[in-house]
Amino acid sequence: MLRDVLTTNLDIVFCGTAKGKASALKGFYYAGSGNKFYSILHSAGFTPKKLEPRDCYDVGNYKIGLTDLVHNEYGNDNQISSENYDVAGFIAKMEKFQPKYIAFNGKTAASFFLGYQGVTSLVKYGIQDKTLGKSKLFVLPSTSGSSRRHWNENYWLELKKLIDEE
Repeated sequence: MLRDVLTTNLDIVFCGTAKGKASALKGFYYAGSGNKFYSILHSAGFTPKKLEPRDCYDVGNYKIGLTDLVHNEYGNDNQISSENYDVAGFIAKMEKFQPKYIAFNGKTAASFFLGYQGVTSLVKYGIQDKTLGKSKLFVLPSTSGSSRRHWNENYWLELKKLIDEE
């Protein structure tokens, strides 16, 4: 599977559920042809140019980190076994690296972190009341091509504005 892209002094860590099939096969985060991740990073101002999936291990240059809650399985969210979510391991990593923000790329990952075990209707987009240490939490609409019906770039723009105001 893919290695985490984590270091200290990050503005944000984007956390997904698990690698999709294309990402697992190609070895890059958000590598599916319909995934909007790198486009929205650029259009929202997180990166000065549009990156490609092959650039995923260089996102730290923009104070961005990448990880997932599931590292031993890949596929769409509805194909991932709930016992493979490593919330405790994720918490340990975030406590070690302490990014300013942790942004969940989709409600499924957020639901497991928040203790709702996949019940996404209990998760709201945007800034959360909870924190993880000093890290603020934010839930974003998933960039996956299979989540187009929930797409709203305004949350991504709001998150970038919050980061810039710090």
